[in-house]
Amino acid sequence: MSKSSRYKLIIPMLYALASAVYLYLSWPDKPTLVHLFGATLTVIAFALWITARVQLGNAFSIGPKASELVTTGLYSKFRHPVYYTSILAMLGLCIFSGQLLLWLALLVLIVLEVARIRKEETVLGEAFGERYTQYKQATWF
Repeated sequence: MSKSSRYKLIIPMLYALASAVYLYLSWPDKPTLVHLFGATLTVIAFALWITARVQLGNAFSIGPKASELVTTGLYSKFRHPVYYTSILAMLGLCIFSGQLLLWLALLVLIVLEVARIRKEETVLGEAFGERYTQYKQATWF
């Protein structure tokens, strides 16, 4: 993994660390199945988020661009696993905490990620044409 690719892992790893600290500090004396489910979903989602970032490699960028079309690993099943897993991680925290403020933050995150997905779909479609159309048909969403 290049130094640039490692640098691009900092954001999801910081989110994962902050979430781990939150889960640790908020852990109830008697956790329920809801707490366990939320925490488990959060951990799995962060693992998948970091995996998706690694698999994206040098194709990752903050803004939508089309340097290469990644179609392996998680990207062989989902077109935007970084976005989906970030939403799932937040959903896990919402389930764990049950706090209204986190649920509102999740709604904002979903709106932002859907907007990013739409922009990225346009950029990739323009750059890769029929190849991207075939890729879209081969993936779940």
